[in-house]
Amino acid sequence: MSNKTMLGDASGRGAVDGFRVTCPAMQHPYTEAEIDAVVKVMREACGQTQGKYMVEFEQAFCAFTGAKHAFAVNNCTSALKMAAIFCHIQPGDEVIIPAYTFCASAIPFGDLGAKIVWADINPDTWTIDPDDIARKITPKTKAVVCVHLLGMPCDMKKIVPIARAHGLKVVEDCAQALDCRIDGQHVGTFGDFGCFSFHSAKTMTTLGEGGMFVCADDADAAAAPGIRHNGCCAYPADRERYWSPAMSCVDSFLDDRWPQNFCIGEAQCALGTEELKSVIANNNTLIEQDRKIREKLAGLPEISFSRCPENGRYVVHQYIMHYDGSACGKTRDDLLDLMTKKYGIRCIVQYYPLYRYPLFQRKGCGEFDCPVLDKWWDGSFSFPWWCGMDDTVIDTLCSSLVSAVEELRG
Repeated sequence: MSNKTMLGDASGRGAVDGFRVTCPAMQHPYTEAEIDAVVKVMREACGQTQGKYMVEFEQAFCAFTGAKHAFAVNNCTSALKMAAIFCHIQPGDEVIIPAYTFCASAIPFGDLGAKIVWADINPDTWTIDPDDIARKITPKTKAVVCVHLLGMPCDMKKIVPIARAHGLKVVEDCAQALDCRIDGQHVGTFGDFGCFSFHSAKTMTTLGEGGMFVCADDADAAAAPGIRHNGCCAYPADRERYWSPAMSCVDSFLDDRWPQNFCIGEAQCALGTEELKSVIANNNTLIEQDRKIREKLAGLPEISFSRCPENGRYVVHQYIMHYDGSACGKTRDDLLDLMTKKYGIRCIVQYYPLYRYPLFQRKGCGEFDCPVLDKWWDGSFSFPWWCGMDDTVIDTLCSSLVSAVEELRG
């Protein structure tokens, strides 16, 4: 079949650039109710930031996840920067971070001068390995960053006790894992801080960008609004002269920490409150798509998948698999060449081990000991993936991969 034959779902989403199947720009289109929520804010012409819709969104998010405190921000990287600030990261402190993740998991900590210590992945879940965390803790270690990558839960019930035994802060990067759970408890609520993303590629979005910072400690929560908004937050008590010394409160609760500007707009927050209502259903759709693909590819010994613990909810943010062509002398790149050029399927490689990037090497973070990741990464690749792929798309993806793998066998 020619790779010029376009194939997408019923709306035509997921087919561009002459390829039969590629990812759309968003996980799912906006509903009329979501559009109306944004238009309502625009029509009210009230303050467009730091208002009632932000408060409603934060309250809805706490209700959804069980988080004690939540603070809406402009993106997940900002939420991670807030976590780094609350961890009191100083130059020379060590922070343990999985080497297999998006670069934003590490940049906020490196920006504060931390030395990043790369942790290996668990061979089953492809998330951070708790045993490797324990091996890499030193007297300089300040925090551990657990990334629930691809919507797969890290082993928080093993990681948190390890961190607590050494007095370490635990940061959960939940950018790809909203509604991901362990024994029914939402990720982001196990450690000290949770950081979520509402980028357009995520299960829910707030007009392309957005994020949420959650924390459990009341003192951190008191300081969070000021850290988020240039040190400006409400005074802790009423004042006889409301104007004195001025309307802002730059020193309130900051404890000598430099504040930032991570504010998010009211229209984004109104949309976020509405989008939360569909997260579980959308994730259930992704989980069912995953089930169908695993079933169709079960007969290929060369292809393997991550394995979610029985007590976890894996929300399948991206669709990564592993190809082992050693028996026929073929590589992952041989497979992707064939999938692209003959079958018109744009598979990609997600995430480069961060220690291989020249930037991290130049910043003194090039040392690594991650044998599992080094071996596994060379065979990793991902399918096009979005919420609501119909059976025709799934069948095309799977039949093309089966044909390509069988052809490479010779």
